[in-house]
Amino acid sequence: MKVLRSKEYVVHLKEDLKARVLQLKQRGVYPNVVVLLVGEDAASKAYAKMKGKIADQLGISYQLEEMPATVTTEEMIAKIHALNADENVHGVMVEMPLPKSLNEEEIIQSLDPQKDMDGIHPMNMGYLLKGQGHTLPNTPLAAMALLELGKVDLEGKIALVVGRSNIVGKPLAQLLLEKNATVMMCHSRTPHLEEWTRQADVLCVACGQSRLIKADMVKEGAVVIDIGTNYDDETGKLTGDVDFEKVAEKASLITPVPGGVGPVTTVMIFKQLLDRLEAKA
Repeated sequence: MKVLRSKEYVVHLKEDLKARVLQLKQRGVYPNVVVLLVGEDAASKAYAKMKGKIADQLGISYQLEEMPATVTTEEMIAKIHALNADENVHGVMVEMPLPKSLNEEEIIQSLDPQKDMDGIHPMNMGYLLKGQGHTLPNTPLAAMALLELGKVDLEGKIALVVGRSNIVGKPLAQLLLEKNATVMMCHSRTPHLEEWTRQADVLCVACGQSRLIKADMVKEGAVVIDIGTNYDDETGKLTGDVDFEKVAEKASLITPVPGGVGPVTTVMIFKQLLDRLEAKA
């Protein structure tokens, strides 16, 4: 069993991105992003501020604009359209989840696909489906980066994704398919989940249920990528969707939570920004 921790990889990736930012600035391009945060969700605030710290480390200008929970969909869209039109703004992120009073789909569609840093605009999703991804959802991209780091050969392997969200499960299944894996998907309404998970050579879990995947649900020698982010009610500590200690005894390779997919996801946001800017510069 090998635990694939991302800390060292993230350090090297950040150093590479810092150098690329300097090169862009020497060519007169000063990367600048704006994040829109609505309401008082503590987790969203913490994540937005963490992204700001990483942007600062990389030399990227980062503006966090906080908006009250009373903001309307129309006001949000007007703000996004203004950012779309601002040539000095290269990327825009809308922190999720949004208050239920807002029309999330209309807000997402108002983003300029070229400035959509989360890869959630329908146009970017469409390019992904065609295998021509421009900007991809960052969490699936991070999971794929760790599979590559772990030298996992996906061709012909049975890869199972547990979770079907638009920003993780579905795009991850597509990316696995592009690597010639045989892809299956399960979700919260899949009966007898263990019958499917035991078949997987590569098991990717992103369902938002703490320690859902137990050791007896995992094939001996499987690769397990835990994408879950949950907080233990008793300890308050961050946990994944996999019962890490027990599953690690059976897996050939496993990512921990924390210290696995999460830190890579945050850096991928800025890597994709630089990829786009370099293509234009």
